[in-house]
Amino acid sequence: MNGFKAKRKLRRFYGVICAFLMTLTLSSCFDFVEQIDLKSDGSGHIAATLNLSKSKTKVSSLMKMKSIKGIRIPSQAEMEKEIRSAVQLLKQTKGISNVAYKTDFTNYIVNISCDFSQIESLNAFSDILANRFKTKISNSNRYYYHTQSHVFERKFVASNEWKAKFNQLGSDNTTQFADAFYTQIIRFEKPVISQGNSLAKVAGNKKGVLLKLPFMDLVYGKSSLANKITLTK
Repeated sequence: MNGFKAKRKLRRFYGVICAFLMTLTLSSCFDFVEQIDLKSDGSGHIAATLNLSKSKTKVSSLMKMKSIKGIRIPSQAEMEKEIRSAVQLLKQTKGISNVAYKTDFTNYIVNISCDFSQIESLNAFSDILANRFKTKISNSNRYYYHTQSHVFERKFVASNEWKAKFNQLGSDNTTQFADAFYTQIIRFEKPVISQGNSLAKVAGNKKGVLLKLPFMDLVYGKSSLANKITLTK
């Protein structure tokens, strides 16, 4: 894809998605779920889901308005168009295949998934969605997998920019994120020997790690998605 055209599409998308996300401060709660299935060779599958169903009545009412408190609210048609644009960009990304997406504007659920050929492609997937949805809550969010030692790592450092943005909203709006959560589920082919995040839980079959954190704790750096997971050889 031509670099200039890609950047132009990204800038257009930023405005639409940012406006939509700002309406969340006027709604109630949401869940973001990231599921990764990692194979021993570093390839795998990822599915990312944004679920606003717990707030669907309020979100539905907000989306019928053109703007509120100076924030322009995008239409469903705009949202669908830009999600399709994000999917097209993913399809053109090296190492990413079988891109699929589902949108449910009755319950306000969006799901995007794909296969990745190596861990670098997983990082590309995350970068594209973070840029497209302008939801990057981290200055450093990278995945690493060492095939020889069978160690999976996620680096994560909270973004000062997001902290500043949320502080500008005021306590009346930020408290409405109290029921918003970020959930990460990682499944492996080999059993987990150890993992380094004190808030994460290892599955009963030892082949998965679950981490569910309040969204605001991530924004303010009270908790982290960072982890180092060691698998059996």
